[in-house]
Amino acid sequence: MPVVERCVVHVREPELVPDPGAGRTVRTFIIALMFVTALTLLAASAVHAGLLGPMDPFPGAAAPEALLGLVLAIAAVAVFLSWARAWVFAVIATLLALLGTVYGLTVTLPRGEPGDVVYHVSLLAGLILATGLLIRQRGLVD
Repeated sequence: MPVVERCVVHVREPELVPDPGAGRTVRTFIIALMFVTALTLLAASAVHAGLLGPMDPFPGAAAPEALLGLVLAIAAVAVFLSWARAWVFAVIATLLALLGTVYGLTVTLPRGEPGDVVYHVSLLAGLILATGLLIRQRGLVD
């Protein structure tokens, strides 16, 4: 009579191994989003200052948009170059731009210019996304 030994098979669930390139992709997306929002703020500032002609003169918005665009651009460079405290700087910069955009929207809505409203809502969406990603993905930035 053949002897059959007790056989135990251990089955392991496949482990979820994160894609090493995924973090780099999210980090690149955050930086790109910050740069795009910064550039749109700088462009809006130029339009409102009349630097591109009499498209939509609104001098009261030109300086704040330029300042927010500059701060966001510097924060994006800080993240790109992995400066010390880049995450803190980037979060503060995006939150500041977010608050400024909400204020800009409150000024823009009563004016009723559809292009301005769409711009502010789009910028707001981009800033909310950038802020959310920065908060969720802190390890990718600092």
